Amino acid sequence: MKNLSLKAKKGFSLIELLVVIAIIGILSAVGITTYSGYTANAKKQATTAMYSQIVSLLNAETAKCASGSGNYVFTDAGTTTAVACTGTLGADDVAEYFNDDLGMKNPYKTDQNAVRSGDPNATSPIGVSVSSGAWTIKADIDGNATSTYTANTGDKSITTAKY
Repeated sequence: MKNLSLKAKKGFSLIELLVVIAIIGILSAVGITTYSGYTANAKKQATTAMYSQIVSLLNAETAKCASGSGNYVFTDAGTTTAVACTGTLGADDVAEYFNDDLGMKNPYKTDQNAVRSGDPNATSPIGVSVSSGAWTIKADIDGNATSTYTANTGDKSITTAKY
């Protein structure tokens, strides 16, 4: 009787390789979609957190200066001189403080500042303005100006829309 021996098979068949490539494709499609959702949500949460910080700090500074003495934490734009509570605090002073002193950056465009004087726009998702002593803080939470939240000081206390 002849000695029959089977040769060991080496390598992968074309079908096996195609199945592995298909599985990798499916997993990467699901992963990319999920990752995009996570990053979009993180940007919204970062903008919301910055907005809340600005509202909280302006509330705290307004309460601190209600007695009419002392200084704001903010400095005159372009200087290191603190604005006195009896002085005029401008939106530029507030925007500069958050951008330069606290280092807030736009979550949608990280090479841009987060806060600007005026309404939010494509380069800064948070806008700060003051008129007759009443502060208005607006935030473009989703980065495309479709959902804007506004806080207004009205009678010395900033209230904000619930998220």
